[in-house]
Amino acid sequence: MSKTSKNILGDQRGKIGKVVGRVVEGEQMYSAAPGPRGSEGSAKQKEHRARFAAITTMGKPLKGAIRIGFKKAASSKHLQSSFNLFVNRNFKHTIYDPVTGTATPTYADIVLAEGQVPFVNYATPSFETHLQISIGFTGNDNYPGAFDDDTVYAIAYCPDLAQSAMGIAARSAETLTITVPTPWEGKTVYLWGFTLTSVEEKLEVEGFGFDLMPGCCSVSTYIGSGTVA
Repeated sequence: MSKTSKNILGDQRGKIGKVVGRVVEGEQMYSAAPGPRGSEGSAKQKEHRARFAAITTMGKPLKGAIRIGFKKAASSKHLQSSFNLFVNRNFKHTIYDPVTGTATPTYADIVLAEGQVPFVNYATPSFETHLQISIGFTGNDNYPGAFDDDTVYAIAYCPDLAQSAMGIAARSAETLTITVPTPWEGKTVYLWGFTLTSVEEKLEVEGFGFDLMPGCCSVSTYIGSGTVA
């Protein structure tokens, strides 16, 4: 693996001769191109490809949330992007069917964010309003490292349409709404949430043995699922 900070030809992605170019968090990376792969492969290889496909397919429409939720965690990993860390963390959270050769994410186990920011407690989501999902939450602003103006996110994912939508509110608001597009009507959606710190410089959380840094998030929470009205 090699990297360059400047490239007179601009960003290079994909196979270039015997190497593959990609851009990770703004840096140009190069690695050896994979060799030819047989069309069949072992049962283990088929399972691996199916699980990988399931998670990457799910992750693509969730990239906006993933960039926020895993950005700080990924920055501590050598040459790893937020998306790659999402795939790494969630690869195991799939159910593989050897008959069909496909895998399905176990949505309740999927993780969209990592970090030490105090989380909020989400209530059961409401789907009563047309094309809206309302979610109440307890801000937990009395926890060390929690602040009223921290940003609380809720993310809705519609597998049938491979689309996502997001709602945002301050920790002090204790409620947020996700507005979804018309094609989502009658579709099943899955929901997660996490919190982004509002600190703008390093903050030592006294007595708890950790520091908060700008961009830090809480661990994500699976909120639940439902059908859009």
